[in-house]
Amino acid sequence: MQDPIPINPLLKTESIAPAYAKILSGPTDALAKATRPGAGVHQRTPAQWAPLDWRPLENERADLFDEKALVAQFDYDRFLQDGYAVLKSVMTPQTIEAWTAALQYGQRLNDNLLQSDWSRIDWTGLGRRPPTKTLPPAAIANARGNSQAIPQSDDECGVLTLRRHSVFAEYFPAGHVPYLMNVLTHPQMLTLQRMCLASEAIYFDHNQLLTRAAGYAGGAWHSHKIGAGKDDCGVASPDHYQAQPNAAISLCYPQGFAADADGGLKIIRGSHFFRDPSHCRAVTDEEINQSWLKDRVHPVTGTPLVIEHLELPPGSIVCCLSHAAHGVAAKAKDRDTRWCSLHCYKKADDASRHVQPPSAVPPIWALKAQRGELSPALTELLRPSFDRALTGGRTEPYEE
Repeated sequence: MQDPIPINPLLKTESIAPAYAKILSGPTDALAKATRPGAGVHQRTPAQWAPLDWRPLENERADLFDEKALVAQFDYDRFLQDGYAVLKSVMTPQTIEAWTAALQYGQRLNDNLLQSDWSRIDWTGLGRRPPTKTLPPAAIANARGNSQAIPQSDDECGVLTLRRHSVFAEYFPAGHVPYLMNVLTHPQMLTLQRMCLASEAIYFDHNQLLTRAAGYAGGAWHSHKIGAGKDDCGVASPDHYQAQPNAAISLCYPQGFAADADGGLKIIRGSHFFRDPSHCRAVTDEEINQSWLKDRVHPVTGTPLVIEHLELPPGSIVCCLSHAAHGVAAKAKDRDTRWCSLHCYKKADDASRHVQPPSAVPPIWALKAQRGELSPALTELLRPSFDRALTGGRTEPYEE
C-alpha cells in the first residue's frame, strides 16, 4: 500500500518519505506542473503564477459584498450564541454572476479530470508510484457534477494523492480558478472572517467546491473538530468558547437555495457549545432527533435545540463555527444544481497564541508561501502550513 502524502509535509519533516522530501526540495514550478495535468488546454491557474502575476489580482478588484447589508445583518454576540449567522443577499449583482461562473468552471475542471486518462498524470512528480488500480466507471459517473462523491477511503487509485495536491479542482479550487483566489484573499472576505473570529490575526484552513446536482441524496448530520484538546471535552461558556483556536466556515451560495428538497443547509442553533463532533452524528433528521438532540437545551438560552431548515436568496452566505451541527437536505431530480464554495479560516488560541495547522493546504502552496513566492497577504494566511513556531510544534490539524 502506498503511504499517503502527509497533510502538512512542511511541518512533519522528520518522518516524511524520501519521495516527498525530494519534491519538497525541488522548484515549485515543477510541482505546479505535476499538479496541473492537461492545464495547457485551460487558462493558466494560480498555482502556475509567478510573483508578478499577483499584482493584477490585487489592483483590479471589485467589491464582493454590499458592506452596508453585510454589517447590518452580522451581530457577533448573536453569532457566538447561535453558532452561525445568515447573511442574505450580501453579494453584489456582479459578484453573483462571476462567482457562479467560477464555480461552474471549477466543476468542469473536476469532471474533466475524472474522465481523463490517469496514466498520463505525473505520479512520480507528485511523490508516489503510479497506482495499479483505477476507479470503476460507476464511481466516476456518480462523482461527475457533484462534490465529495469521489471514493477516497484510501490511496489505492491515487485519489488521496490527487486530493491533497489539489489536482482535483474540488479541493482548494482557489488554486485552479483565479476568481476564487480573488475571493479567498479579498479584503472584504478577510474582514468578514475577522468579524466571525473576533480576531485581527486570521489564517487559512481549507477551501472546497460544494456542488450538489439534481438527485443528490443529502448530507448526514455532523460537526467538525478544531483540535488543541477542545473537542469532545464538555460544554463551554461563550467566553470560554470564544478564546479557543476556533475555525469559522463560510458557505457561499451565489444562487441561493429553497427550503424544500433543494440541497439546502440545515443547522442546529447552539449545538456548537457542546463541542461533541464524535457523537453529534446521524444520517437523518429523525435519527438525530431521537438520539443526540433528544432533551438537549441551549446552554445559554435554555430553549430546546431544534433543527432549522434554511432558505436563502441569491448572493447569500452562512457563516458557522466548526462545532455547529449541520447537514444538507436532499435535492429533487427536477431541481437545478446548487452552487456553493466553502471558505474556512481560523484564529489562534487566546492563551497559547498557537494556531492549529490547516486541514488542507496543498504542498505547492505551502512551499510557495515558505519561499516568498506569493503576495504578503496570502503568505500570512498560509503561515500555519509551514511555521512550526506558530503551530506550537503541532504538525496535524486536530492534535491534542
